[in-house]
Amino acid sequence: MVARVGSTGFETRTPGATIGAGTRVASPPSRDGQRPRPSVSTDAKRTHILLACMPKSGSTFLVDLIGRLPGFHQAALIPIAGRREQELDEVCLQKADGLDYIAQVHVRHSDWTEDMCADYGLTPIVLVRNLFDVVVSLRDHVRNESSSWPVFFAEPHHGRMDDAALELMIARLALPWYVNFYMGWRRAPDVLMLDYDEVVGAPAKVVRDVLAFADAEVSGEAIDALVAQVQGVNESRFNVGVAGRGRGLHPQAVRAVLDLLEPYPEADADPYIQTLKAEGAAILAGTAPPAPTVTPRLAVSRQLAMRRRNRRRGAKSLAIGRLIPLALLVLGVLYWIWPNDLVPDSHALGYVDDAAILLVFSFVAGRLTKYKAKREGLRPERAKAR
Repeated sequence: MVARVGSTGFETRTPGATIGAGTRVASPPSRDGQRPRPSVSTDAKRTHILLACMPKSGSTFLVDLIGRLPGFHQAALIPIAGRREQELDEVCLQKADGLDYIAQVHVRHSDWTEDMCADYGLTPIVLVRNLFDVVVSLRDHVRNESSSWPVFFAEPHHGRMDDAALELMIARLALPWYVNFYMGWRRAPDVLMLDYDEVVGAPAKVVRDVLAFADAEVSGEAIDALVAQVQGVNESRFNVGVAGRGRGLHPQAVRAVLDLLEPYPEADADPYIQTLKAEGAAILAGTAPPAPTVTPRLAVSRQLAMRRRNRRRGAKSLAIGRLIPLALLVLGVLYWIWPNDLVPDSHALGYVDDAAILLVFSFVAGRLTKYKAKREGLRPERAKAR
């Protein structure tokens, strides 16, 4: 049986029915294993929530909310982000296995992902967003924050393209990943599919739905209080948090998005796909409602926060990876040329200590030059969200 979770509650569907946003699908019989099962702790049932999400779908906001609930952590199930394709990493899964956590990963569906979910007790929550809105949000992100993405390759100079050219580039190069993401997860077993609009419009309800789906027990009062706190001070990473911005896309980008959906006639009855096609047709026909006007204050404040954070990380990398190694080498050389050090140079073994000190300092300096500021592997509940 398939149960659709949405604003109208639950409705019964038959097995194998098309899956749209807000849908849960019953698990099929398990496949014959291709690999040995890991030895994981079964002393106590842990809540492991995998938020498999489209980039720019409000996922950080949702992860910040759930990760700050009593007893929950935020886990990183990938070793590093950046341009690297995000796939679940078994070493990271083993490290986090003994905790209750939620993990945000831009991961597409695959047999490997299913195996990892089964082996490590992950509850998959799939978060999607209107693709036209995604194009606008990605455009702003490339310009204001970063051009480094796993879903397509962009350079900083692409942010200086005009709106029409940049939107078309994103639709052609980034959106194929998004379509792949959705087409894979829409038929995945035992997942809860959510939409960006639900997260924006009713975050407390979404958190309850996610926790109920994962069989986690958290009081409704704690959820309401946390949502009110985060929304009240705008702590989390929303770009603008407004749906419908994609209605202002240039026609070439809209056509490019619709072209990506054409090879999938089997998804024509899917509510998410139907909504995209109807909205795209309305935009091209000029009958769509106007795109909402947004206040850039939040986006600008996030941009400034991102720059401050990058400056701090850059200063730390410069100090540890460059300045300290240089200082160690200078000290080693000075110790070498200083005649009256621990063992004076006039002594028979006077240069042994010089060589040893220079060697040690050189080794330490070489190790420090490899330092890079990395994403934390596991972050406990924090006073402030990312």
